[in-house]
Amino acid sequence: MRVFFRIVGLVFLALALILLVADGTRMLAANGYVATPLGNWIAQIAPLTLESARTAVQENVHPLLWDPTLTTLLAWPGWAVLGGIAIIFLLLGRSKTRRRTVVSIDQL
Repeated sequence: MRVFFRIVGLVFLALALILLVADGTRMLAANGYVATPLGNWIAQIAPLTLESARTAVQENVHPLLWDPTLTTLLAWPGWAVLGGIAIIFLLLGRSKTRRRTVVSIDQL
């Protein structure tokens, strides 16, 4: 299961880096801070996804989950949201035991 979490975490980390580079090039072109919200990225890639997700969450889970929670998350920069998800998955996938390398004076 840890391998799965590590792979998913690395995929999200790669996506976060792609969005960070895309925003970085826009920042250089605009000569100022430009951060594209996650909702705009999703709307560009799959336009109908947000509307179907909104109706599914409001009808099947709870309307309050969509309006204050997920809309706030969709307004944040895409690289930050995906990077945060990547960190969570990578922490879930880390090994429980820490390996300490002990080097004696004889090995030097």
